[in-house]
Amino acid sequence: MGSEGSSPPASQDSIHRGPSPARFGYRIALATALTTLLTFGLALTALPDKVPYPFTSRIIAEQWPGDYYWLFPAMLLMLLLVALVAAVHETAPAAQKVYSLLALVFAAVAAAVLLINYYIQAAVIPVSLMKGQTDGWALFTQYNPNGIFIALEELGYLLVSLAFLCLAPVFHNGTRLEKSLRWLFLLSFAAAILSLAVVSALLGNDRGDVFEIIVISIVWLTLISAGFLLAALFKRQLSAGGVA
Repeated sequence: MGSEGSSPPASQDSIHRGPSPARFGYRIALATALTTLLTFGLALTALPDKVPYPFTSRIIAEQWPGDYYWLFPAMLLMLLLVALVAAVHETAPAAQKVYSLLALVFAAVAAAVLLINYYIQAAVIPVSLMKGQTDGWALFTQYNPNGIFIALEELGYLLVSLAFLCLAPVFHNGTRLEKSLRWLFLLSFAAAILSLAVVSALLGNDRGDVFEIIVISIVWLTLISAGFLLAALFKRQLSAGGVA
């Protein structure tokens, strides 16, 4: 086990298994952090005004296409998330690979749920509105706080939080960097679950988009922080392996 603030030797059964996975992980980690920042920024500028049922008012037309820009980097982010967890799994110590494999499975399922959700929202809903084909619109549009879009976002980001929980045991060495990652993932999962419990207790099933906004914020802030921390960790592995 490495000392505080020092890198474990490359010969030990650490998170390093070779230069190629570490180089890939470094690039993906940075891309994940930067894409999350972009997605978060666009989402903050696209917070929609309250639109009454059946969610087909003129307000929506006035907010097109700005309210949909964030969906495109969000879809890319889902692919980067799976790639990042795959890089962690590839470089994980043998004893911790069962945890990183579980994290990869949960991340892949979450990415599938959110990719389908975002693609439908970006490719189907706006065209239907422009053509006046609004039958069943209310269930699918992102403007419905009790609709399918919000429910799938809750499910997807809860699964990402579960992936974070599974990643935490992977970072078992005593370095400050790995401790930071372990506690970041544990606290992120705890915050998501606690938020779900509190919001559900206060609002019941009619919680609207309150929990959805909270859990997205928790996950995206975690991905920004973890992206930069993992990039530093992968860079350290490259240096330990003698690779520039």
